[in-house]
Amino acid sequence: MKTIFRTMMVTSLRDKITLFYSIALPIGLLVGLGYYVDNESYIPTLLTGVIALSSLFWGVSGIAFQVHWQRSRGVFKLLKLTPYPIIGFIFLLTAARTVLGIAINLIVLLVGITVFHVTVAVSTIFIMLGVKLLGTLCFTLLGYSISNFANNEAQINIISNLFFFPMIFGTDAFYSITNAPDWVVTMGKMFPLGYYVHGLRSALGTSNESIVYSIIILAIYTFALLILAAVTFKWEANSTAIKLKKLKGKSAA
Repeated sequence: MKTIFRTMMVTSLRDKITLFYSIALPIGLLVGLGYYVDNESYIPTLLTGVIALSSLFWGVSGIAFQVHWQRSRGVFKLLKLTPYPIIGFIFLLTAARTVLGIAINLIVLLVGITVFHVTVAVSTIFIMLGVKLLGTLCFTLLGYSISNFANNEAQINIISNLFFFPMIFGTDAFYSITNAPDWVVTMGKMFPLGYYVHGLRSALGTSNESIVYSIIILAIYTFALLILAAVTFKWEANSTAIKLKKLKGKSAA
């Protein structure tokens, strides 16, 4: 178990593209929009928004491509030779990325505290860590499920975007949706990002919404996505894709 967990951690840290979108992009948005808007009351809202964005990119895109890479190279076939349960392996893999995701979130939070002098109590940080743990785990399981439905990297991109756009533009992560059309508000409530953002803001003390409610909804999404990831688990990549790769290799030879 420790070996698998450590291997997943090392493999995740080698994903430079996802690290960029999870660290550099959110920090760039935080600093850029923070100085551009120049509104002190907006900074906490912006900070929770970029933290949520960081968790979303790290959880969904990162693990989706990582799982696809492992599956296409036959790594999962080795699981057949062990008595290790599928759902246990999935949870271990997502837990490893969740730990790294929380560390990344703390980096973004530290930048907000340092650059914009956001006041965050120690107790608040621990409460936010609990919300981050559940939210990052939820997004990671979503990414795992996406990798199970996709047969190649192009499909991963397409399916991921189908979730990214409604979640980002259908929630108030960066702007108020009070005057948005009803269908936009309804769409946003169908995805976990909005509840994650509200949970972070409740922990930070900038929202009157119940943090318990956000945690309960995130827990439900997390449990449902864990079951979905286990039910749709595939031992190997799409057989058609494998045959095409072999044919290309023969033609090149």
